Amino acid sequence: MNKALRNKKGVTLVELLAVVVILGIIAAIAVPTIGGLIERQEANAAEATYDTIVTAAELYAEDTTAFTLAALESEDFVDLKSNEFGYMDGETLTVLTKDAIWIVVNGSTVTFYSDAGATNAIDLYINGHEGNPAE
Repeated sequence: MNKALRNKKGVTLVELLAVVVILGIIAAIAVPTIGGLIERQEANAAEATYDTIVTAAELYAEDTTAFTLAALESEDFVDLKSNEFGYMDGETLTVLTKDAIWIVVNGSTVTFYSDAGATNAIDLYINGHEGNPAE
């Protein structure tokens, strides 16, 4: 019986611990990298959506120069999906509906406003990320 047990191959506790330590090191490196990657992808998506809205606004403004963000949402211009739009008011993100975000196009300049009177110009935030980062 003893001879049969000695001939069996298996994994020792030391080998198992070595594998667990190596996996732990890999996880410690990968998790922060993936977290940063997700954040960058969300910011890139916001910027791409912003660029699409600006292009659609420029095309739409051939007939109109002031309109709401909701007016752009059609299959001819842009699908805004379920994005959350707003602007930073100090340290607070103020969320606005698509009907409350006004767009004014003057030539090649597209400006966003939080009021119908076009007096409060804003930097548009899309899903918590600034859509129009400083150049």
